[in-house]
Amino acid sequence: MAGGAQISGHYKQLIDPNFRWWKHPRMWKLMFWTCLYILGNCANGYDGALVSGMQILPYWLKDFNNPTGSTLGLLGAIQNIGSLGSIPVAPLWNDRFGRRKTVMLGTTMMITGAALQAAAKDVNMFLGGRVMLGFGGGFNNNADPLMVIELCFPSHRHAIAGSYNSFTGIGSIIAAALTFGTYYMASSWSWRLPALIQVLPSTIQFCLIMFGPESPRWLMLSGQEQRCWDTLVYYHGRGDPHDPLVLYEFEEMKESVRKEKEAKRTQWKSLFASKGMRRRSFIMMGLAVSGQWSGNSLVTYYLAQVLKTINITDRPSQLGLNLALTAFNFICGFTAGFHSDRFGRRRILLTATSLMLLFFVCVTICSAEYNISHSNVAGDFVLLFIFLFTGAYAMGWSSVMLLYVTEIVPMSMRSKAHSLWAFSQASSQVLNQYTNPIALANMGWKYYIVFDCLMVIILLFLYFFVVETKGLTLEETAMLFDGEQEVADLQKDADEHAAADRMAVEHVPHTGGDSPDPEKGSIHYREDVNA
Repeated sequence: MAGGAQISGHYKQLIDPNFRWWKHPRMWKLMFWTCLYILGNCANGYDGALVSGMQILPYWLKDFNNPTGSTLGLLGAIQNIGSLGSIPVAPLWNDRFGRRKTVMLGTTMMITGAALQAAAKDVNMFLGGRVMLGFGGGFNNNADPLMVIELCFPSHRHAIAGSYNSFTGIGSIIAAALTFGTYYMASSWSWRLPALIQVLPSTIQFCLIMFGPESPRWLMLSGQEQRCWDTLVYYHGRGDPHDPLVLYEFEEMKESVRKEKEAKRTQWKSLFASKGMRRRSFIMMGLAVSGQWSGNSLVTYYLAQVLKTINITDRPSQLGLNLALTAFNFICGFTAGFHSDRFGRRRILLTATSLMLLFFVCVTICSAEYNISHSNVAGDFVLLFIFLFTGAYAMGWSSVMLLYVTEIVPMSMRSKAHSLWAFSQASSQVLNQYTNPIALANMGWKYYIVFDCLMVIILLFLYFFVVETKGLTLEETAMLFDGEQEVADLQKDADEHAAADRMAVEHVPHTGGDSPDPEKGSIHYREDVNA
């Protein structure tokens, strides 16, 4: 589907074949603002590796009375419990006040939570800080990826948004390296220092976010067509109001919003009101659950316990492996996400999950052999296949999944749909993180068989339900589930209206700062697009 020659790649003919983004200062500014939102996802990766790394730090274990079983599960899951609480309210705030102010609110709570976590004197205070981190993170996670996908230059969207989720690897590498270094500190600062540094990415976002542009899609949706136009001209058109891509984007957004308002897609119930929306919602929830129950969280959050099953109990070795694993995962995830439009979302997900199943079956077999014969060779192969498994996971689920679930939803429902996906993901993750240490303690390597079976089901789900979306604009991708004809009609309408706009502004000389009004032919000057 969607990759057909009739509708795929339509917008690319509007981009000058000699265009090189790095030659334009405004494109560098656009990249800077996009990276600021990617920084929020780095904070997510930092937290994931921090939780895993802390479990290997002697003073963290000592200060919290060597947590095991359900207590350890609660410490790992509590942040996601906090994020569940923000899911009903975050999209409402996001739709009402915009992406920037949503990130501002989220970072405020995350800074507070990180400070409480670092200053914790007992388990309850530590849990309270992590709940606050999770609640604030829910706001950030609702706005950050939407801002990235809605602000990017069209031909860059697949690469930047596709690799967005893999940037958790940057945060993970930093956290893994820090916990590796602080392991040798003979005090509680061995875990307090990494926990305190968690405030940095949120603080940077908080200080800079309001100086950047708002999402042009949100501006269009909220009726601020002039500000939407100004933003598109300033960044995507590099100041040229005659740019054919900008005219096409603007008209396509306007037409998309008009159709969505006609369909009355604004309420939570709209997620299940039509056949197309039910299909989108089912796919999003399926991907969210699949991503959490494919075995990766078992390795990510409980690496120390997994390594103990093959008798790797030396803590410096565990920390070193954690660091190497996160670096390898980032490389795999970034590479796959960057090429998501070349190979296609569906193909990457299917290939990655097939490899995951192969490698996790090998982990299961080698773990069984090690526990039966205590063969060092079997233990070494467990390590090898863990690396390969997590790399395959990063290729598919840490790269293109978030791109896919945000791009398939209409603009007016994107924030709420993202919350539905986040709720499905977080609730699955809470159950997963709570049960994993208990099941590992009682079943050992036999617990891996559960994930082997689940991955077969996930593969079948991907094959029969996930459709291809490469080569389309954000508006076209969102319309795809209502039928390819809807996409073709949207492209035709946008072309016609953009042509009328182009004729209306051709009499105006290009000065690099002129911006036409949303009403065709009306021109006025507006340089400050960030106000």
